[in-house]
Amino acid sequence: MASDHTGYHSMLSVLLDAVPATALTVDGNGDVSQIISSRRKDAAWMFAKGKNFARLLRLLFGKAAGPLLAACEAAARTGQPARVARFQHESVRGLTKYLSWSILPDADGTMVVCVLDVTESVCLEEEFSAVSQQNAAANRDLLAAMSKLDFRLMDLDQAHKKLSALYRITSVGQRTADEDEVLDEIVAGITGELGYACAAVLLLDEERQELVMKASRGYPPNVRLPYGKGITWHAVITREMVFVPDVSKDPRYIPAIGNGVSELAVPLICADKVIGVLDVETTAERPLHRYDRDLIGSLAGQVALAIAHAKHVARVEVQAVTDGLTGLYNYRYFLSLLDHEFKRAVRYSRPLSLILIDIDHFKRYNDNNGHSLGNEVLRQVAAIMRQACRDVDFAVRYGGEEFIVLLPETNLTDACSFAERLRTMIACQQFAGCEKQPGKTLTVSIGVSGFPFDASSDSELLEHADAALYLAKRTTRNCVMTYPVKQGGTGRPREIFG
Repeated sequence: MASDHTGYHSMLSVLLDAVPATALTVDGNGDVSQIISSRRKDAAWMFAKGKNFARLLRLLFGKAAGPLLAACEAAARTGQPARVARFQHESVRGLTKYLSWSILPDADGTMVVCVLDVTESVCLEEEFSAVSQQNAAANRDLLAAMSKLDFRLMDLDQAHKKLSALYRITSVGQRTADEDEVLDEIVAGITGELGYACAAVLLLDEERQELVMKASRGYPPNVRLPYGKGITWHAVITREMVFVPDVSKDPRYIPAIGNGVSELAVPLICADKVIGVLDVETTAERPLHRYDRDLIGSLAGQVALAIAHAKHVARVEVQAVTDGLTGLYNYRYFLSLLDHEFKRAVRYSRPLSLILIDIDHFKRYNDNNGHSLGNEVLRQVAAIMRQACRDVDFAVRYGGEEFIVLLPETNLTDACSFAERLRTMIACQQFAGCEKQPGKTLTVSIGVSGFPFDASSDSELLEHADAALYLAKRTTRNCVMTYPVKQGGTGRPREIFG
């Protein structure tokens, strides 16, 4: 008896840890008669068939099984569904797991018990507290949709596909924070595993008032819908699910496939704001049933949460490498860029140049005009730098009123030409309050260095540009200077432009 107890407990614990969603049929005698899991582990569950379900719960959870047993008894007594959400237990690896149990009684005395592993949803809710209430509501909707699935009318293979798709879609946001990958995985799961002809996620471009298709299956690529056009926009405007059973009779329908029959559009809402639409279109071979609408409606909350999570992570990553005032790369990230680009230049024997920029008499400008206008000058100078740079160049705020531009694949001569062009653009810009500056204009001084012309290391590249800038500031200002090659040079920076 002790051996059976240990064996059942060990096997059932391992299976509960491995299978994210399971449905068990308990007959009128209280014995397990059938098991369906979201992974193909039916053979591993054979030992549980014919066993008393209440005894299995006591063996696995001990006294903690009380709420589950009470829910089963209440469901059998009242004939009404019962549920135990967030049932906590410790896995065989010592990890805390959360399971959701749904008990659905039938008139013949049988019960269907649905077990869903909601551990990842609970952890995500704690981590992403700003939208925790919406996440909980989406999970409840998802569990409600799953409880409504009529397992009696579905064969085992269809049930497997449904549960696999649910797990795949609801967990993708926890596996990756890349928005494109998240959206592509969602539409792949909807069309591939649930069998819909077309599916798409369209996100709202508020500036242009357009819905932009970010991921799709079965639809034409690069779709942009102007305001108010199509069934999808109606879902955005009304903030409600829109189901059209016969698209041929709806004037709002935009034909995307030749044999489309019905369309379902669900608004994606996060923090009470519509961010897009989840759209599904089907053919006569795969019509939309009521449980499909419930399923897609509940998935919309998870999709919105996954998108919000991906955008949040992307914002955090951008903030970690950029300067908050100017939007240019910050000094910390510049150090890693310089190390990477210099190693690449050495490895492939390619040129690399660096220019160091300082705003002339910037303290005087701040004293005369105030720091608010001073910050605006920094932002405008940064904008001019972005305009002058190529896609492969790196513009950096070095600190205070100093900036750096790192120029891969650029020799010293071309770097000096770029620096002079940048100096001229800034000198020609009409900054507010610049009439109080010397020469009635706001200017910059620039130092330039390059590999391999006058620097043999990344530190020398920066030091020599700094030395050239130092002399430019001490002499005429509003000029470009470069550091000479050591052999045959004067050992001092020389003025190139200005």
